[in-house]
Amino acid sequence: MARSGLNLARRPFVDTRPATAAAVILTLTAAVLTILSVTTVTRYLDGSRKTRLSIADLSRQIEDLEAARARAEAGWARFDLAGLSDEAEEANALARLRAFSWTRFLTRLETALPDDFRVVSIQLQKKAEAPGRPSATGDPQREDEALPLTLLLVSRDPDSVPRLIRAFYASPYFDAPMPSSETGGASGPAEGTQISFHVLYLDKGARR
Repeated sequence: MARSGLNLARRPFVDTRPATAAAVILTLTAAVLTILSVTTVTRYLDGSRKTRLSIADLSRQIEDLEAARARAEAGWARFDLAGLSDEAEEANALARLRAFSWTRFLTRLETALPDDFRVVSIQLQKKAEAPGRPSATGDPQREDEALPLTLLLVSRDPDSVPRLIRAFYASPYFDAPMPSSETGGASGPAEGTQISFHVLYLDKGARR
């Protein structure tokens, strides 16, 4: 008669090794991910700290530059820059006048003017007063080469302005002629038409 009860020898055998290996792998993976996360957070916090330090350093540099600019502006305020600029312009004008040859200028002006024109007055201008007109050659004249002039001329021909402009452009020593006013003429004074002209005098000649 067979004995009743639990027979442990006949219990099915269970292999726990794969489960144990899987648990170990998962544990190692979790540990590696945890280490990577901690490293990433640490690097982020370190980078943020360095960024804040760089921003603070740049802010200090900007404040120092602003303070230096304020000190420089305070130093400049003690000087009359506009007055110094005017004085320098006057000095340059005097230097140009010392080197200016009236004999040479009048000879060239007499050669350029048509025979029926008479000169009433000649006025030297400052650079800032010279009218803006491009050169006939298309090249800007150097500051020390072009001398602005205002000429007051008289002619008995009421239609002499175009002829005068052509005469100035034909001369290598005059450029950018521009009439500013015209009075008299057929119904004007008996001595003729008065014409005010702005022109550049090129003491060294035009660069063709």
